[in-house]
Amino acid sequence: MPRDALLSYLRSIALIAEKDMRIYYTKPPVLMFGFLFPLFMFLSFSLGRSADLHTLFPGLAAMFVFFVASSVGPLITPWEKRAGTYERLLSFPVTVNTLILGDVVAGMLYGIIINVIILAAGMARSVTQ
Repeated sequence: MPRDALLSYLRSIALIAEKDMRIYYTKPPVLMFGFLFPLFMFLSFSLGRSADLHTLFPGLAAMFVFFVASSVGPLITPWEKRAGTYERLLSFPVTVNTLILGDVVAGMLYGIIINVIILAAGMARSVTQ
């Protein structure tokens, strides 16, 4: 693949991911799920056990990225169809693979951002104790 074509492909993926992050991942229910799900998962694994944050966090972080990032991905296409923007999106000069990769990148970034926030809160809590 020529360099210009690759850059155009990556730019299209980044633009679709940015659109998805701006429109779908900033909705209040999605944000609440993104913060409450990891909190309840952490509490369910840590309450009543003598495991500390250093033991629990790596495995839980992987689950958070998987579940939180994949929570909105399957809903984006129906939301686009209901809003009437799906046909306009398909008329753009991008492939379906680009659309899918843009959705995946947006979900991955959302999961990483949620994990960084939770990690920072956990580290701040452990420093104060």
